[in-house]
Amino acid sequence: MEPTIADYKLSNYLVVTDTLESANGLLNKRVMLATRTARVMVIQNNLYDKLINASWDEIPSDIFSRLVNMEAIVPAEDDELQTVIGRHQLRVDQGATLNHVIQPTAMCQLGCGYCGQKHTKNYLDQSASDRILERIEGKFGYKNYSHVSISWFGSEPLVGLSQIREMSPKLKDMAERHNCTYSALVVTNGLSLKEHIFLELVKKHGVNKIEVTLDGTAEFHDARRHTKAGLSTFDLIMRNLLAIFNRPDFKELGCTISIRCNVDERNEEGVVPLIKLLASYNLQDKIDYFYVARIHSWGNEAHLLSHEKEDFAKKEIDWILSQYQHGFKPGLLPGLQPVVCISVTPDSEVFDAFGNVFDCTETPYVDTYADTNYVLGNVNNGLSTISKYRPLLSFNDEISNQEYPCSSCKMLPVCGGGCPKSWREGLVACPSNKFNVKEKLVLSYALSKGGVEVFAD
Repeated sequence: MEPTIADYKLSNYLVVTDTLESANGLLNKRVMLATRTARVMVIQNNLYDKLINASWDEIPSDIFSRLVNMEAIVPAEDDELQTVIGRHQLRVDQGATLNHVIQPTAMCQLGCGYCGQKHTKNYLDQSASDRILERIEGKFGYKNYSHVSISWFGSEPLVGLSQIREMSPKLKDMAERHNCTYSALVVTNGLSLKEHIFLELVKKHGVNKIEVTLDGTAEFHDARRHTKAGLSTFDLIMRNLLAIFNRPDFKELGCTISIRCNVDERNEEGVVPLIKLLASYNLQDKIDYFYVARIHSWGNEAHLLSHEKEDFAKKEIDWILSQYQHGFKPGLLPGLQPVVCISVTPDSEVFDAFGNVFDCTETPYVDTYADTNYVLGNVNNGLSTISKYRPLLSFNDEISNQEYPCSSCKMLPVCGGGCPKSWREGLVACPSNKFNVKEKLVLSYALSKGGVEVFAD
């Protein structure tokens, strides 16, 4: 029996490019992304017309099955928004990884103008760290986990290396006692990431991912990511990274290093020179991921110097092309993101160096949030005093209730809605993919045909 209009409908979660072009003219093809599954299909224009007109009976059965399987075509009765939100919530409910963020110090050596944190020479003390460990261990009483993931983040975690040394063995032992595997991430400015520290983090403390920030080449980076005394940092950070990357056993050690470049209008000209510099050191197959991040509000007005999102999205395409031209292979197409961040998971928490507990990594050490419900409590006051109310936990429900534009956005399955806190503060939280995904689809097609050089030109 042929499928009918009454049986199926075209999914709302589709992104389709215009007709592709080559040097010889139009190709009579389009690239289609079904965001419900994050799957891509190149289609002929005549198939596109049949999809738009819901001419299901004119589509060959094998092609129709592929379209249904990738959820470009869905059952007519499907409430797609509720289906997507239901999947997101299911992933939250069934998640088997216990994630926590620990900030071992409130101190950072840098004085970045866009940072919203207030840095002080405070460190996580023994009493608070013991209570944090107790708090994390208590989570195993509510759910079966298979993996424990710890992120050392906030201010500059490597300034709190003593605290990492103290807590890591206990966290690893905790994971083992509960039959869980263990891994850790360090987000660092890179200034203290000496080769021997890197080896200690990897071999003793279970760190398998590190992210380092470089805001362009030295000219641009040092103008914004200098020490609090105004001293340059770029050369020191690069020296650290090169010592690590150039180790003959770097890949065998099993720890990936990513580079993030924070950008606003003041340093955008430093991105391409940074890509070229990294390429000149032959780091194309050693840097796990290089990406450019738009400066955002951190309880301050740093975002006012950032590019408009649409403008940033256009520049991002140029930066991606530059990476390809210099031998890097950046990710192009978005994958599914059912869990947007730890704020929507009830079992994940952030602990700062004072023992305060949060549900969002953006809120510790920021005066704007000091007396708000983003502070869930303090472990030093007793674990029973920590509030069970999570300000951002209802984010998926709010999207479901159409409180944000996400409820009608085609990109919801692959962005998860963006930053919940930003939406709460009246700031548009859409990632750049929303504004340049079609260009990325076209570029992806060009790459698949070996046309990056022509396309880039």
